[in-house]
Amino acid sequence: MRSRQQSSNLQRVFPVLKKAVLASLLLALLALLGLNSRAVFDDVASQRIEFVVIEGELLRVTENDVQAAVFNFINRSMVSVDLDQVKAALEGNAWIKSASLRRKWPNTLIVDVTEEVPIARWGDSQLLNQDGNIFSPPVVDLQLNLAKLSGPPGSEKRVMEQYQVFNQLLYPKNIRIASLDLNTRGAWTVKLINGVTLSVGSISPVMRVRRFARIYDTVFAAHMADIERFDLRYEDGIAVAYKTAATNEALVLMQ
Repeated sequence: MRSRQQSSNLQRVFPVLKKAVLASLLLALLALLGLNSRAVFDDVASQRIEFVVIEGELLRVTENDVQAAVFNFINRSMVSVDLDQVKAALEGNAWIKSASLRRKWPNTLIVDVTEEVPIARWGDSQLLNQDGNIFSPPVVDLQLNLAKLSGPPGSEKRVMEQYQVFNQLLYPKNIRIASLDLNTRGAWTVKLINGVTLSVGSISPVMRVRRFARIYDTVFAAHMADIERFDLRYEDGIAVAYKTAATNEALVLMQ
């Protein structure tokens, strides 16, 4: 009878002991995993940037320029480095239009650079991109052979758009624009690379330049060396001023 009672007591105690052992093992496992995960986290957080890989075609920006911009961020943690700060440092270079960055584990920063493409000069010390946005590199290379655009403050986009339209009309005629100016009254003046001036005015400028281009080959092309200025502001024709005083100004009437 006593043996049966002891057996019954053991049956009741064994499940409790079993649960206690399992709980102890589970706690030990969790503690171990916690230590390992913390170690892994510490390893990742302490991983430094050791290499910078530059993507994108570089024409005016050098690898040294990129490395100088990111120099202060080298050896920082891959996790904690602020990519927006690196981006801002890169885009502080006037020739860099935009920069994007990404991490490549374990120790590499990928930098993709898009350069500005100069379409024209703005004044003597600035450049314009295709969107008419100004950018100001330390030195504007005068050998870029770019047209010089000018106008009132804030007119950059308008002047660039007009330049592109005029260029589309004149370029097929082998006429190259050296400068385009918009004055405060809204009047346009074009100077060609051969020194000839086009006084376009403020009214219907595109129509006037198109009219000039339409008759250029048959009426003016052979005489350009003798011409100083065209005045396109007439409704019914184009006035031509010649270089020599002996040649009178002529008005070519349009049909």
